[in-house]
Amino acid sequence: MKLRFSFLLTLGLAVAGFAAQAQTKVAPRRAVAPKQKVVVREGVTLKDGVVMQEGKVLVTQQGHTTPLADATTLTNGTKIMADGTVTKPDGSTVTLQEGDMMSLSGRLTTKAMKAEQDSLMMMAKNGKGKAKVKRKN
Repeated sequence: MKLRFSFLLTLGLAVAGFAAQAQTKVAPRRAVAPKQKVVVREGVTLKDGVVMQEGKVLVTQQGHTTPLADATTLTNGTKIMADGTVTKPDGSTVTLQEGDMMSLSGRLTTKAMKAEQDSLMMMAKNGKGKAKVKRKN
């Protein structure tokens, strides 16, 4: 009888202990800083650059396009004149042709290069895969 009483007492205390633990409050949530938004570097957009269009040199910066009036120096030291003459940092000169584009970092993309890239993209879309393209040197 004493054994049964002690067993029931132990069982009752254990249940009371578990019940007491279940009634405790959950710790409040910690404040978490919101994730930062991805921001494009100010002053540079995807289409910023210098382009020769209809015989005029146009400069696009921050989405605004204006004709080039004075000589401009890019970040890598490339100088662009209002007539479309480009002097690279190594001293070589190139004249922009219709449709040629130069990024504000100084990378020149010619109209022929754009046409080649477009044709390669079309081949990839059509499923013709890796086709050999001959380049004119």
